[in-house]
Amino acid sequence: MAATLLDVAALAGVSAKTVSRVINNEPGVPPATRERVLSAVAQTDYSPNASARSLRTGRSGIIGLAVPELNQPFFAEIADRIAAEARRHGLTVVLGVTGEHGEGEASFLAQHRELDGTIMYWQGMSTAQLRDAAAGHPLVLLGERHHDAVDRVTMDNDQGIGLVVSHLHALGRTRIAALGAPLPGARGHAAGRTRMAAWRAHMKHHALAIDEDRVIASNEWRRTDGAAAIRTLLSRQVPFDAVIAFNDGLALGALRQLAQAGVRVPDDVAVTGFDNLEISRYTSPSLTTVSPFLAAYAADAVSLLRRRIESPSQPPRTVMEDVALLARDSTVGGEAPWPHG
Repeated sequence: MAATLLDVAALAGVSAKTVSRVINNEPGVPPATRERVLSAVAQTDYSPNASARSLRTGRSGIIGLAVPELNQPFFAEIADRIAAEARRHGLTVVLGVTGEHGEGEASFLAQHRELDGTIMYWQGMSTAQLRDAAAGHPLVLLGERHHDAVDRVTMDNDQGIGLVVSHLHALGRTRIAALGAPLPGARGHAAGRTRMAAWRAHMKHHALAIDEDRVIASNEWRRTDGAAAIRTLLSRQVPFDAVIAFNDGLALGALRQLAQAGVRVPDDVAVTGFDNLEISRYTSPSLTTVSPFLAAYAADAVSLLRRRIESPSQPPRTVMEDVALLARDSTVGGEAPWPHG
């Protein structure tokens, strides 16, 4: 692949605009910087025609990606897939970590106005702030929160939880616990609210009893929280024969704590997760989980942003990714998607 102006800029440690000024022999560039840029041009065998294209379009070829954190495997995996998809289209990604509750979202957008556009997992900004930001900057949202003025990619959470409940019901599990419900009165993320509502609806659909003692609230969805949730369930001495964790992190912690307590999985308790993180295939037992097809999720996010950059006036779209249940050893074993229905 031919080197781009961005490749030269990265190697020289300067902005794309500075590279353009050097290539066009414009004044005002310090001699040392000019020499560094010309050296990078030589090393990359860069053709100035790329600069001409950039100047014609008025675009940098750089997009932003803002996620709450990278300590959560879901965000790390989706960031990796979006970066790979962007590279396929000759785009470079500037990554921003905006904080667990999205407190850094507004500042990331304000500090990176030079970007062609941004993909952002929205948690912290107000709807008014987001509307104003999207008015002057191509923007695509990830996740469950919806905004009428902004493109979005999400996943079918209702279908995913429905598949899990149907799967456990078909296996004869009737005392099903839910891990990851939003804490009452506390600020919970949208996925928790969405998945909790779906759990209640599908439990009722299958005439399965909802025991509030089997609902464990937690705004954090880490492995430590999944382990703590199981300790709480066991301390309540409420019988349960299945656990639906609202993400794989919670499920992995649950598996560990159940093993430590001498509870057999899936013999005594079946365990399911959500997100299909790579590690979920390699746990012991391997984890039954909902797959949101992250490759398609990333591809659609980049596609929507490119569309928005090319045609800023088009009406916003929401793309909802399909999901599948991957039944593994923590319930029945195997790798084939569990059939719908």
